[in-house]
Amino acid sequence: MIVDNIKNAKLYYSLHPEFKAAFECLASLDENSENKRYDINGDKCFVNLAEYENKVEAECKYEAHAKYIDIQFMVKGKECIDCEDNAAMTVTEDNMAEGDIAFYENPEKYSVATLFDGDFVIIFPEEAHRPMRAYDEKPMTVKKAVAKIRL
Repeated sequence: MIVDNIKNAKLYYSLHPEFKAAFECLASLDENSENKRYDINGDKCFVNLAEYENKVEAECKYEAHAKYIDIQFMVKGKECIDCEDNAAMTVTEDNMAEGDIAFYENPEKYSVATLFDGDFVIIFPEEAHRPMRAYDEKPMTVKKAVAKIRL
C-alpha cells in the first residue's frame, strides 16, 4: 500500500506503464465531474468515479483482486481504507474467476490509510483492503475515483 497526495503522483509513474495516464485522469476529476467509467486504455486501464455514503466499520468487507492494481483517489470527502497482506487471511467468498474479487474475514492486524480531498492509495493484488469505511465512524457522502490498472 502506498498513500500520498495527487500533487506527488509523478513519483509513481515508473511503477507501471499505465500509471501516468491513470494519474492524469484522476487529477482531472473534481466534485463536478460526472459519475461514470472513464476509459483510458480499454480494460487495461480505466477509472470509475462514484458518489456514495461511506459506512461504519462493521458494514465494510475486506476484498482483494488478482488481475488489477487499484488506485483509490478521494475527490471530495473523508474515508479510511484498511489494508493487510491477504496471504494469511481466510477467504469467505471467492469470485476471482468471474469478477476478479474475493472477500476475506477481518484480520487481527491491519494498516489504515486515511484519505482526505486529493489523497490516494495504491493497492496491489496481494493486499486485501477494506474500502468505504467512514472516518471516525461518522458516515458521510464522498466522491471517490478508483483507477483499475491491469497487471
